[in-house]
Amino acid sequence: MFTCCGVADAQQSVGLVLSGGGAKGIAHIGVIQALEENDIPIDYIAGTSMGAIVGGFYASGYTPAEMMQLIESKGFRYWSTGEIDPSLVYYYAKDDPTPRLATVNVNFRDSSATKSILPSSIINPLPMNFEFMNLFAAYSAQCGDDFDKLFVPFRCVTSDVYNKHKIVCRSGSLGDAIRASMSFPIVFEPIEMDGVLVYDGGIYDNFPVDVMREDFAPDIMIGVDVSSPDAKPNINDLFSQVEDMIIQNNDYSLPADEGIKLRIHLEEFSPLDFEACRRIYKIGYDYAMSMMDSIKSRVTARVPAETRNLRRAVFKSKTPYVEFDSVKVHGAAPSQN
Repeated sequence: MFTCCGVADAQQSVGLVLSGGGAKGIAHIGVIQALEENDIPIDYIAGTSMGAIVGGFYASGYTPAEMMQLIESKGFRYWSTGEIDPSLVYYYAKDDPTPRLATVNVNFRDSSATKSILPSSIINPLPMNFEFMNLFAAYSAQCGDDFDKLFVPFRCVTSDVYNKHKIVCRSGSLGDAIRASMSFPIVFEPIEMDGVLVYDGGIYDNFPVDVMREDFAPDIMIGVDVSSPDAKPNINDLFSQVEDMIIQNNDYSLPADEGIKLRIHLEEFSPLDFEACRRIYKIGYDYAMSMMDSIKSRVTARVPAETRNLRRAVFKSKTPYVEFDSVKVHGAAPSQN
């Protein structure tokens, strides 16, 4: 039997746990970079919210450099802010010039035709939905919707707020699982899974140590916590007010006999401060490097870069090319469809 790193199972297995934290979760990428540079293996990975995004990318074979390249790209800016790439907006989809300040469609005879004045989310979900499909569909196909068969076995957490419990995503659409895990209420529109609307996993489990323990039982865990400490909400910060109202009492502990926890302080950054991605990445990298002696004293396993790079190259060589085989349009007249 062999571990996912291709090393005999007598070697210590390592699980990486990544907390949520919005843009502050970019520090996770810096930590992964530091671990790779020091040949620390990552046999399993579990994350919530931004930790699910970073963990999902790594589980799909992305290198830290490729993750940063994506986050710094124009495309990432579009989907993280809800802006549609101007080159993808056809003429018929553009609003006609008008002096009106606003338009509200209300039909008092038909309640089903009534339109809400308020949007369902602050950020337009369309660019994000398309991009998550674009980024992760190939890996869902490659692993047969089984997250254990990714480059690194992966778990993420989302929240069923109707039944008041977390959901651990182990299979299915990888893009939907990650999209659900980071759907912070009001900011991002939730998606439907198994008949219920699901939201950001941080509501019930922002640091899924228990998921790592129960699903993978590694010999040792490395936990990275970039969450904000409890504080009085800022009256001028809608995000912090909503966060304080909905986030439950999360457990950010990692018992010393089970692993080592890296608590990275990023209070100067907001959860949507993606423009500071390079600074946040460096803080994560520098902190992990400052803790490397402690990490190495607990993590005895090593995987040479050549071995890891070869495994990643083999995995990527088997990733299918994704293309649309059909398109269905609903909601317009037949001629328009």
